[in-house]
Amino acid sequence: MGLSTFDELKAAVADWLDREDLSGRTGDFIALAEARLNRLMGFSALTARVELEAGAGQAELAAPADLRDALSLVRVGDGDGYGAAQGFRAEAGRLVLSPPPEAPVRLVLTYRARPRLSEAAPANPVLAEHPDLYLFGALAEAAPFLRDGEMLAVFAARFDAALTEARMREARIAGASPLRVDPSLSAMLEPRR
Repeated sequence: MGLSTFDELKAAVADWLDREDLSGRTGDFIALAEARLNRLMGFSALTARVELEAGAGQAELAAPADLRDALSLVRVGDGDGYGAAQGFRAEAGRLVLSPPPEAPVRLVLTYRARPRLSEAAPANPVLAEHPDLYLFGALAEAAPFLRDGEMLAVFAARFDAALTEARMREARIAGASPLRVDPSLSAMLEPRR
């Protein structure tokens, strides 16, 4: 069985639980696992950018629905009319600009998105790269519902191991790699005459 879509994940959770009466709850277990993932990790694959426009004097902008963490907000163009003391904060579905721009301005928001699986969004980069996090997280969330301490211990340990491995991978991705100059490659790549 594959684990690349929301429906496949729901089917896998139901199969692992081996309880037909819980098939309607598998989406809840997945949502709880996803909420836990949102608290524990910021996946680099979920970094997104969106262009926004603020009018003169506009102090608030609607935040993207999937905003988890705002990483940066940058002016596009020359930024004329935007005061010297600039800042922003993300709160409750909006971005608050401080101070508001004196003239219309275009901005680019870079942010971490929340991984949210659903019928409408059946896949995401986290599921593609770490299906075990979703599977074991959902099974660990099912265990208290079933009042099964042994099951909780097994799947919580599997989830924690997968989370540790995912964090190690994210750390490798986030780390800067040195830029080297290799003269032998330069000679190989020069155009031939």
